[in-house]
Amino acid sequence: MRGRFLPGMAGDMMEGGRFVARILRASALEVRELAFDTTRWRQSLMAALVVPLAITMALALRLDSVWWAGISGFMTVLATGSASLQRGMIRVGATAAGVAVSFVAARWLPYNHVALALFLALTTFLGTVGMVVSPHGTAWLLGSVTVNMVLLGGLDDPSAVPMIAFNRLAEITVGVVASALVTNLLAPRGTMPAPPTAPGWRHLLDHDWPVVVQGIRAAIAVVILLLAWIWLELPSFQQMAVTVALVMAAPGAGGVGLDARHAVTERALHRLLGCLIGGLAGLACLALSVTSFVSWLVLIAVAMWICMHIQTSRRGVGYVGTQAAMVFIVTMAQGPRPPTSLLPGIDRFIGITGALAVLMVLSVALWPSVDERHGHV
Repeated sequence: MRGRFLPGMAGDMMEGGRFVARILRASALEVRELAFDTTRWRQSLMAALVVPLAITMALALRLDSVWWAGISGFMTVLATGSASLQRGMIRVGATAAGVAVSFVAARWLPYNHVALALFLALTTFLGTVGMVVSPHGTAWLLGSVTVNMVLLGGLDDPSAVPMIAFNRLAEITVGVVASALVTNLLAPRGTMPAPPTAPGWRHLLDHDWPVVVQGIRAAIAVVILLLAWIWLELPSFQQMAVTVALVMAAPGAGGVGLDARHAVTERALHRLLGCLIGGLAGLACLALSVTSFVSWLVLIAVAMWICMHIQTSRRGVGYVGTQAAMVFIVTMAQGPRPPTSLLPGIDRFIGITGALAVLMVLSVALWPSVDERHGHV
Protein backbone atom coordinates (compact mmCIF):
# COMPACT_ATOMS: atom_id res chain seq x y z
CA MET A 1 0.00 0.00 0.00
CA ARG A 2 2.75 2.41 1.01
CA GLY A 3 4.74 1.54 -2.11
CA ARG A 4 1.81 2.59 -4.29
CA PHE A 5 0.74 5.63 -2.26
CA LEU A 6 4.05 7.51 -2.12
CA PRO A 7 4.78 7.37 -5.88
CA GLY A 8 1.18 8.38 -6.55
CA MET A 9 1.46 11.37 -4.21
CA ALA A 10 4.76 12.40 -5.81
CA GLY A 11 3.16 12.16 -9.23
CA ASP A 12 0.24 14.30 -8.08
CA MET A 13 2.64 16.95 -6.75
CA MET A 14 4.53 17.05 -10.04
CA GLU A 15 1.26 17.27 -11.92
CA GLY A 16 0.17 20.15 -9.67
CA GLY A 17 3.43 21.95 -10.33
CA ARG A 18 2.86 21.67 -14.07
CA PHE A 19 -0.68 23.01 -13.65
CA VAL A 20 0.59 26.01 -11.65
CA ALA A 21 3.34 26.80 -14.16
CA ARG A 22 0.90 26.64 -17.09
CA ILE A 23 -1.68 28.82 -15.34
CA LEU A 24 0.86 31.49 -14.36
CA ARG A 25 2.39 31.50 -17.83
CA ALA A 26 -0.99 31.94 -19.51
CA SER A 27 -2.05 34.66 -17.05
CA ALA A 28 1.19 36.57 -17.65
CA LEU A 29 0.63 36.44 -21.41
CA GLU A 30 -2.89 37.80 -20.93
CA VAL A 31 -1.56 40.77 -18.95
CA ARG A 32 1.12 41.43 -21.58
CA GLU A 33 -1.58 41.64 -24.27
CA LEU A 34 -3.72 44.01 -22.21
CA ALA A 35 -2.86 47.15 -24.19
CA PHE A 36 -2.90 45.51 -27.63
CA ASP A 37 -5.98 43.27 -27.71
CA THR A 38 -8.68 45.83 -28.46
CA THR A 39 -11.37 43.17 -29.03
CA ARG A 40 -11.96 42.94 -25.27
CA TRP A 41 -11.75 46.63 -24.41
CA ARG A 42 -15.51 47.22 -24.44
CA GLN A 43 -16.26 44.44 -21.95
CA SER A 44 -13.32 45.47 -19.76
CA LEU A 45 -14.56 49.08 -19.78
CA MET A 46 -18.03 47.95 -18.74
CA ALA A 47 -16.61 46.00 -15.80
CA ALA A 48 -14.50 49.02 -14.81
CA LEU A 49 -17.66 51.15 -14.68
CA VAL A 50 -20.11 48.62 -13.24
CA VAL A 51 -18.23 47.65 -10.08
CA PRO A 52 -17.57 51.19 -8.76
CA LEU A 53 -21.18 52.10 -9.61
CA ALA A 54 -22.54 49.04 -7.78
CA ILE A 55 -20.39 49.76 -4.71
CA THR A 56 -21.47 53.42 -4.68
CA MET A 57 -25.14 52.46 -4.95
CA ALA A 58 -24.79 49.92 -2.14
CA LEU A 59 -23.11 52.53 0.06
CA ALA A 60 -25.89 55.00 -0.65
CA LEU A 61 -28.45 52.38 0.43
CA ARG A 62 -26.38 51.58 3.56
CA LEU A 63 -26.15 47.87 2.80
CA ASP A 64 -23.87 45.75 4.97
CA SER A 65 -21.63 43.87 2.52
CA VAL A 66 -21.10 46.35 -0.31
CA TRP A 67 -18.51 44.04 -1.80
CA TRP A 68 -21.28 41.57 -2.68
CA ALA A 69 -22.89 44.24 -4.83
CA GLY A 70 -19.57 44.80 -6.60
CA ILE A 71 -19.02 41.08 -7.15
CA SER A 72 -22.57 40.64 -8.44
CA GLY A 73 -22.07 43.49 -10.89
CA PHE A 74 -18.78 42.06 -12.16
CA MET A 75 -20.22 38.58 -12.61
CA THR A 76 -23.11 39.80 -14.78
CA VAL A 77 -21.02 41.80 -17.27
CA LEU A 78 -21.14 39.95 -20.60
CA ALA A 79 -20.41 40.89 -24.20
CA THR A 80 -23.97 42.00 -25.04
CA GLY A 81 -26.60 43.89 -23.10
CA SER A 82 -29.22 41.14 -23.53
CA ALA A 83 -26.87 38.42 -22.27
CA SER A 84 -25.93 40.54 -19.27
CA LEU A 85 -29.57 41.20 -18.48
CA GLN A 86 -30.47 37.54 -18.74
CA ARG A 87 -27.61 36.50 -16.45
CA GLY A 88 -28.60 39.22 -13.99
CA MET A 89 -32.22 38.06 -13.93
CA ILE A 90 -31.10 34.47 -13.33
CA ARG A 91 -28.80 35.65 -10.54
CA VAL A 92 -31.55 37.62 -8.78
CA GLY A 93 -34.11 34.82 -9.21
CA ALA A 94 -31.77 32.11 -7.93
CA THR A 95 -30.73 34.27 -5.00
CA ALA A 96 -34.36 34.99 -4.12
CA ALA A 97 -35.16 31.27 -4.22
CA GLY A 98 -32.15 30.47 -2.04
CA VAL A 99 -33.10 33.21 0.41
CA ALA A 100 -36.67 31.89 0.66
CA VAL A 101 -35.50 28.33 1.34
CA SER A 102 -32.92 29.42 3.91
CA PHE A 103 -35.43 31.73 5.62
CA VAL A 104 -37.83 28.82 6.20
CA ALA A 105 -35.08 26.33 7.14
CA ALA A 106 -33.50 28.76 9.61
CA ARG A 107 -36.45 28.33 11.98
CA TRP A 108 -35.15 24.88 12.99
CA LEU A 109 -31.77 23.95 11.50
CA PRO A 110 -29.34 26.29 13.36
CA TYR A 111 -30.38 24.64 16.61
CA ASN A 112 -29.65 21.10 15.36
CA HIS A 113 -26.17 20.65 13.89
CA VAL A 114 -26.89 17.13 12.62
CA ALA A 115 -29.97 18.27 10.69
CA LEU A 116 -28.07 21.33 9.46
CA ALA A 117 -25.23 19.15 8.16
CA LEU A 118 -27.67 16.88 6.31
CA PHE A 119 -29.54 19.85 4.85
CA LEU A 120 -26.33 21.56 3.65
CA ALA A 121 -25.19 18.27 2.15
CA LEU A 122 -28.48 18.01 0.23
CA THR A 123 -28.39 21.58 -1.08
CA THR A 124 -24.73 21.23 -2.08
CA PHE A 125 -25.50 17.95 -3.84
CA LEU A 126 -28.40 19.51 -5.78
CA GLY A 127 -26.37 22.60 -6.68
CA THR A 128 -23.38 20.59 -7.89
CA VAL A 129 -25.44 18.11 -9.91
CA GLY A 130 -27.79 20.77 -11.24
CA MET A 131 -24.85 22.85 -12.46
CA VAL A 132 -23.88 19.98 -14.78
CA VAL A 133 -27.19 18.45 -15.91
CA SER A 134 -29.61 21.40 -15.99
CA PRO A 135 -29.84 24.01 -18.78
CA HIS A 136 -30.23 26.48 -15.90
CA GLY A 137 -27.18 25.15 -14.07
CA THR A 138 -26.02 28.53 -12.88
CA ALA A 139 -29.33 29.06 -11.09
CA TRP A 140 -28.99 25.73 -9.27
CA LEU A 141 -25.47 26.56 -8.15
CA LEU A 142 -26.32 30.12 -7.05
CA GLY A 143 -29.39 28.93 -5.17
CA SER A 144 -27.31 26.32 -3.35
CA VAL A 145 -24.57 28.82 -2.51
CA THR A 146 -27.13 31.34 -1.22
CA VAL A 147 -28.81 28.80 1.06
CA ASN A 148 -25.46 27.77 2.49
CA MET A 149 -24.25 31.32 3.02
CA VAL A 150 -27.42 32.60 4.69
CA LEU A 151 -27.76 29.60 7.02
CA LEU A 152 -24.10 29.62 7.97
CA GLY A 153 -24.12 33.38 8.40
CA GLY A 154 -26.80 32.96 11.05
CA LEU A 155 -25.26 29.94 12.75
CA ASP A 156 -24.04 31.93 15.77
CA ASP A 157 -27.17 34.10 15.93
CA PRO A 158 -30.22 32.55 14.17
CA SER A 159 -32.28 35.68 14.87
CA ALA A 160 -30.03 37.54 12.41
CA VAL A 161 -31.04 35.32 9.46
CA PRO A 162 -33.87 37.59 8.17
CA MET A 163 -31.54 40.60 8.01
CA ILE A 164 -28.76 38.51 6.44
CA ALA A 165 -31.21 37.18 3.85
CA PHE A 166 -32.57 40.64 3.05
CA ASN A 167 -29.10 42.16 2.68
CA ARG A 168 -27.92 39.28 0.52
CA LEU A 169 -30.81 39.73 -1.92
CA ALA A 170 -30.51 43.52 -1.89
CA GLU A 171 -26.76 43.44 -2.56
CA ILE A 172 -27.18 41.04 -5.49
CA THR A 173 -30.01 43.15 -6.92
CA VAL A 174 -27.98 46.37 -6.68
CA GLY A 175 -25.09 44.74 -8.55
CA VAL A 176 -27.42 43.46 -11.26
CA VAL A 177 -29.09 46.87 -11.66
CA ALA A 178 -25.72 48.59 -12.01
CA SER A 179 -24.66 46.01 -14.61
CA ALA A 180 -27.91 46.39 -16.55
CA LEU A 181 -27.58 50.18 -16.64
CA VAL A 182 -24.02 50.15 -17.97
CA THR A 183 -24.18 47.17 -20.33
CA ASN A 184 -27.40 48.31 -21.99
CA LEU A 185 -25.80 51.71 -22.63
CA LEU A 186 -22.43 50.49 -23.92
CA ALA A 187 -22.85 46.92 -25.14
CA PRO A 188 -24.40 45.93 -28.48
CA ARG A 189 -28.00 44.83 -28.18
CA GLY A 190 -27.78 41.35 -29.69
CA THR A 191 -30.41 38.71 -29.09
CA MET A 192 -31.29 36.86 -25.92
CA PRO A 193 -28.98 33.83 -25.83
CA ALA A 194 -30.62 30.41 -25.91
CA PRO A 195 -30.14 28.24 -22.82
CA PRO A 196 -27.24 25.80 -23.20
CA THR A 197 -27.94 22.21 -24.04
CA ALA A 198 -27.76 19.93 -21.02
CA PRO A 199 -28.38 16.22 -20.43
CA GLY A 200 -31.19 16.80 -17.92
CA TRP A 201 -32.03 14.88 -14.75
CA ARG A 202 -33.39 11.69 -16.35
CA HIS A 203 -30.19 9.68 -16.70
CA LEU A 204 -28.56 10.21 -13.31
CA LEU A 205 -28.88 6.53 -12.44
CA ASP A 206 -27.27 5.26 -15.65
CA HIS A 207 -24.74 6.98 -17.90
CA ASP A 208 -24.78 10.25 -15.88
CA TRP A 209 -23.97 8.40 -12.64
CA PRO A 210 -20.48 10.05 -12.41
CA VAL A 211 -22.26 13.38 -11.93
CA VAL A 212 -24.08 11.92 -8.92
CA VAL A 213 -20.77 10.71 -7.50
CA GLN A 214 -19.38 14.21 -7.98
CA GLY A 215 -22.31 15.68 -6.05
CA ILE A 216 -21.78 13.17 -3.24
CA ARG A 217 -18.13 14.20 -2.97
CA ALA A 218 -19.13 17.86 -2.67
CA ALA A 219 -21.77 17.03 -0.04
CA ILE A 220 -19.28 15.00 2.01
CA ALA A 221 -16.77 17.85 1.83
CA VAL A 222 -19.30 20.37 3.18
CA VAL A 223 -20.26 18.06 6.07
CA ILE A 224 -16.59 17.52 6.96
CA LEU A 225 -16.01 21.28 6.93
CA LEU A 226 -19.04 21.92 9.14
CA LEU A 227 -17.88 19.34 11.68
CA ALA A 228 -14.34 20.77 11.62
CA TRP A 229 -15.73 24.27 12.13
CA ILE A 230 -17.81 23.15 15.12
CA TRP A 231 -15.13 21.05 16.79
CA LEU A 232 -12.07 23.20 16.06
CA GLU A 233 -13.77 26.64 16.01
CA LEU A 234 -12.28 27.43 12.60
CA PRO A 235 -12.83 30.85 10.97
CA SER A 236 -14.38 31.59 7.57
CA PHE A 237 -16.59 28.50 7.31
CA GLN A 238 -18.96 30.33 4.97
CA GLN A 239 -16.17 30.76 2.45
CA MET A 240 -15.09 27.14 2.87
CA ALA A 241 -18.57 25.85 1.99
CA VAL A 242 -18.94 28.17 -1.00
CA THR A 243 -15.46 27.16 -2.21
CA VAL A 244 -16.44 23.49 -2.15
CA ALA A 245 -19.59 24.17 -4.17
CA LEU A 246 -17.82 26.28 -6.80
CA VAL A 247 -14.75 24.08 -7.16
CA MET A 248 -16.67 20.82 -7.34
CA ALA A 249 -19.03 22.26 -9.96
CA ALA A 250 -16.13 23.05 -12.30
CA PRO A 251 -16.82 22.59 -16.03
CA GLY A 252 -15.97 19.01 -16.86
CA ALA A 253 -15.87 17.94 -13.23
CA GLY A 254 -18.70 15.49 -13.67
CA GLY A 255 -16.56 13.03 -15.63
CA VAL A 256 -14.86 9.92 -14.35
CA GLY A 257 -11.40 8.98 -13.20
CA LEU A 258 -8.51 11.25 -13.99
CA ASP A 259 -10.53 13.59 -16.21
CA ALA A 260 -12.75 14.58 -13.27
CA ARG A 261 -9.80 14.94 -10.93
CA HIS A 262 -7.93 17.12 -13.43
CA ALA A 263 -10.95 19.41 -13.83
CA VAL A 264 -11.41 19.84 -10.08
CA THR A 265 -7.67 20.26 -9.46
CA GLU A 266 -7.30 22.88 -12.17
CA ARG A 267 -10.37 24.76 -10.93
CA ALA A 268 -9.00 24.71 -7.38
CA LEU A 269 -5.61 26.03 -8.53
CA HIS A 270 -7.29 28.76 -10.58
CA ARG A 271 -9.17 29.80 -7.45
CA LEU A 272 -6.09 29.69 -5.22
CA LEU A 273 -3.81 31.57 -7.64
CA GLY A 274 -6.53 34.09 -8.42
CA CYS A 275 -6.95 34.64 -4.68
CA LEU A 276 -3.21 35.27 -4.32
CA ILE A 277 -3.15 37.68 -7.26
CA GLY A 278 -6.22 39.60 -6.05
CA GLY A 279 -4.93 39.72 -2.46
CA LEU A 280 -1.47 40.92 -3.48
CA ALA A 281 -2.99 43.56 -5.74
CA GLY A 282 -5.17 44.72 -2.84
CA LEU A 283 -2.13 44.88 -0.57
CA ALA A 284 -0.28 46.98 -3.15
CA CYS A 285 -3.22 49.39 -3.36
CA LEU A 286 -3.43 49.64 0.42
CA ALA A 287 0.27 50.47 0.49
CA LEU A 288 -0.54 53.60 -1.54
CA SER A 289 -2.53 54.92 1.47
CA VAL A 290 -5.31 56.27 -0.72
CA THR A 291 -7.78 58.39 1.26
CA SER A 292 -9.75 60.05 -1.55
CA PHE A 293 -13.09 58.38 -2.33
CA VAL A 294 -12.70 59.09 -6.06
CA SER A 295 -9.14 57.70 -6.15
CA TRP A 296 -10.35 54.61 -4.32
CA LEU A 297 -13.00 53.99 -6.98
CA VAL A 298 -10.45 54.62 -9.75
CA LEU A 299 -8.15 51.94 -8.30
CA ILE A 300 -11.06 49.50 -8.23
CA ALA A 301 -11.98 50.39 -11.82
CA VAL A 302 -8.43 49.80 -13.11
CA ALA A 303 -8.26 46.43 -11.34
CA MET A 304 -11.63 45.39 -12.78
CA TRP A 305 -10.46 46.28 -16.31
CA ILE A 306 -7.48 43.94 -15.89
CA CYS A 307 -9.50 41.16 -14.25
CA MET A 308 -12.17 41.22 -16.95
CA HIS A 309 -9.46 41.03 -19.61
CA ILE A 310 -8.13 37.87 -17.95
CA GLN A 311 -11.64 36.49 -17.39
CA THR A 312 -12.30 36.61 -21.13
CA SER A 313 -9.04 34.73 -21.75
CA ARG A 314 -8.67 32.49 -24.80
CA ARG A 315 -6.01 30.47 -22.99
CA GLY A 316 -8.33 28.77 -20.49
CA VAL A 317 -7.40 30.84 -17.42
CA GLY A 318 -10.52 32.99 -17.25
CA TYR A 319 -11.42 31.82 -13.74
CA VAL A 320 -8.15 33.27 -12.45
CA GLY A 321 -9.43 36.70 -13.46
CA THR A 322 -12.83 36.00 -11.89
CA GLN A 323 -11.34 34.98 -8.56
CA ALA A 324 -8.80 37.81 -8.54
CA ALA A 325 -11.63 40.29 -9.08
CA MET A 326 -13.70 38.81 -6.25
CA VAL A 327 -10.85 38.88 -3.72
CA PHE A 328 -9.75 42.36 -4.78
CA ILE A 329 -13.30 43.66 -4.30
CA VAL A 330 -13.59 41.96 -0.90
CA THR A 331 -10.27 43.50 0.13
CA MET A 332 -10.93 47.01 -1.13
CA ALA A 333 -14.68 47.43 -0.49
CA GLN A 334 -14.84 46.89 3.25
CA GLY A 335 -17.03 49.88 4.06
CA PRO A 336 -17.92 53.47 3.16
CA ARG A 337 -14.30 54.62 2.76
CA PRO A 338 -10.92 53.38 1.52
CA PRO A 339 -9.89 50.37 3.63
CA THR A 340 -7.09 50.20 6.14
CA SER A 341 -7.06 46.44 6.77
CA LEU A 342 -6.43 43.28 4.77
CA LEU A 343 -8.33 41.10 7.27
CA PRO A 344 -11.36 40.44 5.01
CA GLY A 345 -9.05 39.24 2.24
CA ILE A 346 -7.06 37.15 4.71
CA ASP A 347 -10.27 35.59 6.07
CA ARG A 348 -11.34 34.71 2.54
CA PHE A 349 -7.96 33.16 1.80
CA ILE A 350 -8.12 31.07 5.01
CA GLY A 351 -11.53 29.81 3.98
CA ILE A 352 -10.35 28.92 0.49
CA THR A 353 -7.22 27.09 1.63
CA GLY A 354 -9.19 25.18 4.28
CA ALA A 355 -11.71 23.98 1.70
CA LEU A 356 -9.00 23.05 -0.78
CA ALA A 357 -7.21 21.00 1.88
CA VAL A 358 -10.39 19.00 2.47
CA LEU A 359 -10.88 18.54 -1.27
CA MET A 360 -7.33 17.23 -1.67
CA VAL A 361 -7.96 14.65 1.07
CA LEU A 362 -11.19 13.63 -0.66
CA SER A 363 -9.36 13.35 -3.97
CA VAL A 364 -7.08 10.73 -2.42
CA ALA A 365 -9.81 8.92 -0.48
CA LEU A 366 -12.73 8.91 -2.93
CA TRP A 367 -11.34 9.07 -6.45
CA PRO A 368 -10.76 5.81 -8.33
CA SER A 369 -7.84 3.58 -7.44
CA VAL A 370 -4.95 3.04 -9.82
CA ASP A 371 -6.53 -0.17 -11.13
CA GLU A 372 -9.88 1.55 -11.69
CA ARG A 373 -8.20 4.42 -13.58
CA HIS A 374 -6.79 1.92 -16.05
CA GLY A 375 -10.04 0.03 -16.41
CA HIS A 376 -9.08 -2.99 -14.26
CA VAL A 377 -12.05 -3.04 -11.90
